[in-house]
Amino acid sequence: MQNQSKKKMVCFDSQACLKCFSCAIGCSTENRVRLQRDKNYNIEKSVSEKLDYYNYITPVYSETGTFPNVLAVTALKHCKHCSIPQCLEICPTKAITKKDSGAVVIDEDLCVGCQACRDACPYDIPQYSPETGRSYKCILCYDRLDAGLRTACDVACPSVAIFSGDEDYVKAEAQKRVENYTKIFDKPFIAYGIDEINSQVGTLQYITIAPVENQDEYLIPKSPRSFTATARDVIKVGGVIAGAATLAVVGLHARHWKKNRENSPFNNKEEK
Repeated sequence: MQNQSKKKMVCFDSQACLKCFSCAIGCSTENRVRLQRDKNYNIEKSVSEKLDYYNYITPVYSETGTFPNVLAVTALKHCKHCSIPQCLEICPTKAITKKDSGAVVIDEDLCVGCQACRDACPYDIPQYSPETGRSYKCILCYDRLDAGLRTACDVACPSVAIFSGDEDYVKAEAQKRVENYTKIFDKPFIAYGIDEINSQVGTLQYITIAPVENQDEYLIPKSPRSFTATARDVIKVGGVIAGAATLAVVGLHARHWKKNRENSPFNNKEEK
Protein backbone atom coordinates (compact mmCIF):
# COMPACT_ATOMS: atom_id res chain seq x y z
CA MET A 1 0.00 0.00 0.00
CA GLN A 2 1.46 3.34 -1.06
CA ASN A 3 1.21 6.54 0.93
CA GLN A 4 0.17 9.59 -1.06
CA SER A 5 3.21 11.89 -1.18
CA LYS A 6 4.13 14.73 -3.52
CA LYS A 7 7.36 13.22 -4.84
CA LYS A 8 6.74 10.59 -7.52
CA MET A 9 9.09 8.21 -9.31
CA VAL A 10 9.16 5.70 -12.17
CA CYS A 11 11.59 2.78 -12.55
CA PHE A 12 12.56 0.75 -15.61
CA ASP A 13 13.92 -2.69 -14.72
CA SER A 14 16.00 -3.78 -17.72
CA GLN A 15 16.20 -7.38 -16.48
CA ALA A 16 12.42 -7.85 -16.31
CA CYS A 17 11.79 -6.30 -19.74
CA LEU A 18 10.28 -8.65 -22.37
CA LYS A 19 10.99 -6.28 -25.29
CA CYS A 20 7.33 -6.19 -26.23
CA PHE A 21 7.40 -2.37 -26.22
CA SER A 22 3.89 -2.12 -24.83
CA CYS A 23 5.28 0.80 -22.83
CA ALA A 24 5.88 2.84 -26.00
CA ILE A 25 2.41 2.00 -27.31
CA GLY A 26 0.78 2.85 -23.99
CA CYS A 27 2.66 6.15 -23.87
CA SER A 28 1.58 7.15 -27.37
CA THR A 29 -2.03 6.14 -26.66
CA GLU A 30 -2.16 8.18 -23.45
CA ASN A 31 -0.79 11.25 -25.23
CA ARG A 32 -3.45 10.94 -27.92
CA VAL A 33 -6.12 10.74 -25.24
CA ARG A 34 -4.66 13.92 -23.74
CA LEU A 35 -5.19 15.62 -27.12
CA GLN A 36 -8.93 15.03 -26.72
CA ARG A 37 -8.85 16.50 -23.21
CA ASP A 38 -6.43 19.41 -23.73
CA LYS A 39 -6.55 20.25 -27.45
CA ASN A 40 -10.18 19.40 -28.23
CA TYR A 41 -9.18 16.72 -30.77
CA ASN A 42 -11.88 14.21 -31.64
CA ILE A 43 -11.03 10.52 -31.19
CA GLU A 44 -10.80 9.83 -34.92
CA LYS A 45 -8.30 12.63 -35.51
CA SER A 46 -6.14 11.76 -32.49
CA VAL A 47 -5.69 8.11 -33.53
CA SER A 48 -5.38 8.57 -37.30
CA GLU A 49 -2.69 11.25 -37.43
CA LYS A 50 0.96 10.17 -37.25
CA LEU A 51 2.09 12.49 -34.44
CA ASP A 52 5.57 10.99 -33.97
CA TYR A 53 6.47 13.69 -31.48
CA TYR A 54 4.02 12.23 -28.97
CA ASN A 55 6.02 9.01 -28.70
CA TYR A 56 8.01 9.76 -25.57
CA ILE A 57 9.68 6.34 -25.26
CA THR A 58 12.14 5.17 -27.91
CA PRO A 59 13.66 1.63 -27.78
CA VAL A 60 17.36 1.66 -28.71
CA TYR A 61 19.06 -1.63 -29.70
CA SER A 62 22.80 -2.28 -29.43
CA GLU A 63 25.26 -5.18 -29.15
CA THR A 64 28.35 -5.40 -26.98
CA GLY A 65 31.14 -7.95 -26.66
CA THR A 66 32.80 -10.22 -29.21
CA PHE A 67 31.57 -13.52 -30.66
CA PRO A 68 30.57 -15.86 -29.12
CA ASN A 69 30.16 -13.71 -26.01
CA VAL A 70 27.84 -11.09 -27.46
CA LEU A 71 25.18 -9.33 -25.43
CA ALA A 72 22.14 -7.79 -27.11
CA VAL A 73 20.83 -4.79 -25.20
CA THR A 74 17.60 -2.87 -25.64
CA ALA A 75 17.56 0.43 -23.79
CA LEU A 76 14.68 2.85 -23.43
CA LYS A 77 15.43 6.44 -24.36
CA HIS A 78 13.20 8.88 -22.49
CA CYS A 79 13.41 11.92 -20.23
CA LYS A 80 14.86 11.03 -16.84
CA HIS A 81 13.50 14.11 -15.04
CA CYS A 82 16.68 15.36 -13.39
CA SER A 83 16.58 17.11 -10.04
CA ILE A 84 18.83 19.75 -11.65
CA PRO A 85 17.15 20.10 -15.06
CA GLN A 86 19.52 21.87 -17.44
CA CYS A 87 16.70 22.24 -19.97
CA LEU A 88 14.74 24.33 -17.48
CA GLU A 89 17.76 26.51 -16.70
CA ILE A 90 18.45 27.36 -20.35
CA CYS A 91 14.91 27.80 -21.71
CA PRO A 92 14.59 31.49 -22.75
CA THR A 93 10.78 31.60 -22.54
CA LYS A 94 10.35 29.74 -19.22
CA ALA A 95 8.35 27.10 -21.10
CA ILE A 96 9.82 24.35 -18.91
CA THR A 97 8.71 23.91 -15.32
CA LYS A 98 9.32 21.42 -12.54
CA LYS A 99 6.26 20.04 -10.77
CA ASP A 100 6.04 19.25 -7.07
CA SER A 101 6.15 15.57 -8.07
CA GLY A 102 9.59 16.09 -9.64
CA ALA A 103 8.30 15.92 -13.21
CA VAL A 104 9.99 18.30 -15.66
CA VAL A 105 7.41 19.46 -18.21
CA ILE A 106 7.47 21.51 -21.43
CA ASP A 107 4.53 23.87 -21.96
CA GLU A 108 3.81 23.65 -25.68
CA ASP A 109 2.05 27.01 -25.68
CA LEU A 110 5.16 28.81 -24.39
CA CYS A 111 7.77 26.84 -26.36
CA VAL A 112 9.24 28.73 -29.35
CA GLY A 113 11.15 25.75 -30.79
CA CYS A 114 14.65 27.17 -30.27
CA GLN A 115 15.89 23.68 -29.22
CA ALA A 116 18.14 25.11 -26.50
CA CYS A 117 16.69 22.47 -24.18
CA ARG A 118 18.05 19.65 -26.30
CA ASP A 119 21.48 21.32 -26.53
CA ALA A 120 21.64 21.62 -22.76
CA CYS A 121 20.34 18.11 -21.94
CA PRO A 122 23.13 15.70 -20.88
CA TYR A 123 21.04 12.82 -22.25
CA ASP A 124 20.02 14.48 -25.56
CA ILE A 125 16.33 13.92 -24.88
CA PRO A 126 14.00 16.75 -26.05
CA GLN A 127 12.85 16.21 -29.63
CA TYR A 128 11.91 18.96 -32.07
CA SER A 129 8.92 18.66 -34.39
CA PRO A 130 9.14 20.61 -37.68
CA GLU A 131 5.37 20.14 -38.00
CA THR A 132 4.55 22.17 -34.92
CA GLY A 133 7.78 24.12 -34.35
CA ARG A 134 7.85 22.88 -30.75
CA SER A 135 9.97 20.59 -28.60
CA TYR A 136 8.59 17.53 -26.81
CA LYS A 137 9.58 14.96 -24.20
CA CYS A 138 8.16 12.66 -21.52
CA ILE A 139 6.10 14.45 -18.86
CA LEU A 140 6.30 11.59 -16.31
CA CYS A 141 2.50 11.29 -16.58
CA TYR A 142 2.42 13.89 -13.81
CA ASP A 143 -1.34 14.29 -14.19
CA ARG A 144 -1.90 10.56 -13.65
CA LEU A 145 0.55 10.29 -10.74
CA ASP A 146 -0.97 13.33 -9.01
CA ALA A 147 -4.37 11.64 -9.31
CA GLY A 148 -3.06 8.47 -7.63
CA LEU A 149 -2.82 6.54 -10.91
CA ARG A 150 0.18 4.73 -12.40
CA THR A 151 2.00 6.03 -15.46
CA ALA A 152 0.81 4.88 -18.88
CA CYS A 153 4.03 2.93 -19.53
CA ASP A 154 3.66 1.19 -16.16
CA VAL A 155 0.03 0.17 -16.80
CA ALA A 156 0.92 -1.18 -20.26
CA CYS A 157 3.89 -3.29 -19.11
CA PRO A 158 2.88 -6.98 -18.70
CA SER A 159 6.00 -8.02 -16.74
CA VAL A 160 6.19 -5.19 -14.15
CA ALA A 161 9.48 -4.11 -15.74
CA ILE A 162 8.18 -0.58 -15.27
CA PHE A 163 6.62 0.47 -11.98
CA SER A 164 5.64 3.88 -10.67
CA GLY A 165 4.19 5.65 -7.67
CA ASP A 166 5.35 7.40 -4.55
CA GLU A 167 9.09 7.97 -4.42
CA ASP A 168 9.70 5.96 -1.24
CA TYR A 169 7.84 2.93 -2.61
CA VAL A 170 9.68 2.94 -5.96
CA LYS A 171 13.08 3.41 -4.30
CA ALA A 172 12.49 0.52 -1.88
CA GLU A 173 11.32 -1.83 -4.65
CA ALA A 174 14.21 -0.84 -6.93
CA GLN A 175 16.82 -1.38 -4.23
CA LYS A 176 15.33 -4.78 -3.41
CA ARG A 177 15.56 -5.84 -7.05
CA VAL A 178 19.15 -4.58 -7.31
CA GLU A 179 20.14 -6.71 -4.30
CA ASN A 180 18.43 -9.78 -5.79
CA TYR A 181 20.05 -9.38 -9.23
CA THR A 182 23.48 -8.77 -7.72
CA LYS A 183 23.16 -11.98 -5.74
CA ILE A 184 21.68 -14.11 -8.56
CA PHE A 185 24.04 -12.99 -11.36
CA ASP A 186 27.08 -12.50 -9.11
CA LYS A 187 27.87 -9.07 -10.53
CA PRO A 188 26.97 -5.53 -9.43
CA PHE A 189 23.71 -3.88 -10.50
CA ILE A 190 22.64 -0.30 -10.05
CA ALA A 191 19.40 1.61 -9.56
CA TYR A 192 20.66 4.52 -11.67
CA GLY A 193 19.37 7.87 -10.48
CA ILE A 194 18.53 7.12 -6.86
CA ASP A 195 21.86 8.57 -5.76
CA GLU A 196 23.25 11.82 -7.12
CA ILE A 197 24.94 11.26 -10.49
CA ASN A 198 26.90 14.51 -10.75
CA SER A 199 26.54 18.24 -10.15
CA GLN A 200 24.99 18.81 -13.59
CA VAL A 201 22.22 16.20 -13.28
CA GLY A 202 21.58 15.52 -9.61
CA THR A 203 19.21 12.63 -8.93
CA LEU A 204 16.48 11.31 -11.26
CA GLN A 205 12.73 10.74 -10.98
CA TYR A 206 12.80 8.12 -13.78
CA ILE A 207 15.41 5.61 -12.67
CA THR A 208 16.84 2.49 -14.37
CA ILE A 209 17.95 -0.89 -13.02
CA ALA A 210 20.83 -2.34 -15.06
CA PRO A 211 24.22 -4.09 -14.71
CA VAL A 212 26.97 -1.63 -13.81
CA GLU A 213 29.18 -3.01 -16.59
CA ASN A 214 26.56 -2.15 -19.23
CA GLN A 215 25.59 1.35 -18.18
CA ASP A 216 26.61 2.93 -21.48
CA GLU A 217 24.60 0.40 -23.50
CA TYR A 218 21.53 1.18 -21.38
CA LEU A 219 22.04 4.93 -22.01
CA ILE A 220 22.80 5.65 -18.35
CA PRO A 221 26.42 6.91 -18.43
CA LYS A 222 28.32 7.28 -15.17
CA SER A 223 28.79 11.03 -15.53
CA PRO A 224 26.76 12.55 -18.35
CA ARG A 225 27.72 16.06 -19.40
CA SER A 226 26.37 18.65 -21.79
CA PHE A 227 28.88 20.90 -23.53
CA THR A 228 26.29 23.68 -23.69
CA ALA A 229 25.47 23.46 -19.99
CA THR A 230 29.16 23.25 -19.07
CA ALA A 231 29.99 26.27 -21.25
CA ARG A 232 27.15 28.23 -19.65
CA ASP A 233 28.47 27.45 -16.18
CA VAL A 234 31.98 28.53 -17.19
CA ILE A 235 30.63 31.79 -18.61
CA LYS A 236 28.68 32.39 -15.39
CA VAL A 237 31.80 31.91 -13.29
CA GLY A 238 33.82 34.02 -15.73
CA GLY A 239 31.19 36.76 -15.55
CA VAL A 240 31.35 36.82 -11.76
CA ILE A 241 35.16 36.98 -11.83
CA ALA A 242 35.11 39.68 -14.49
CA GLY A 243 32.56 41.68 -12.51
CA ALA A 244 34.63 41.41 -9.33
CA ALA A 245 37.77 42.42 -11.23
CA THR A 246 35.98 45.43 -12.72
CA LEU A 247 34.82 46.58 -9.30
CA ALA A 248 38.34 46.15 -7.94
CA VAL A 249 39.82 48.23 -10.78
CA VAL A 250 37.19 50.94 -10.32
CA GLY A 251 37.90 50.98 -6.58
CA LEU A 252 41.65 51.31 -7.11
CA HIS A 253 41.12 54.04 -9.67
CA ALA A 254 38.85 55.97 -7.30
CA ARG A 255 41.39 55.64 -4.50
CA HIS A 256 44.21 56.81 -6.77
CA TRP A 257 42.15 59.75 -8.04
CA LYS A 258 41.28 60.80 -4.47
CA LYS A 259 44.89 60.59 -3.36
CA ASN A 260 46.08 62.67 -6.33
CA ARG A 261 43.41 65.26 -5.70
CA GLU A 262 44.42 65.57 -2.05
CA ASN A 263 48.08 66.09 -3.06
CA SER A 264 47.26 68.58 -5.79
CA PRO A 265 48.95 71.99 -5.34
CA PHE A 266 45.68 73.68 -6.27
CA ASN A 267 44.09 72.34 -3.05
CA ASN A 268 46.81 74.03 -0.94
CA LYS A 269 46.75 77.38 -2.81
CA GLU A 270 46.10 80.28 -0.43
CA GLU A 271 43.38 82.67 -1.36
CA LYS A 272 44.54 86.17 -2.03
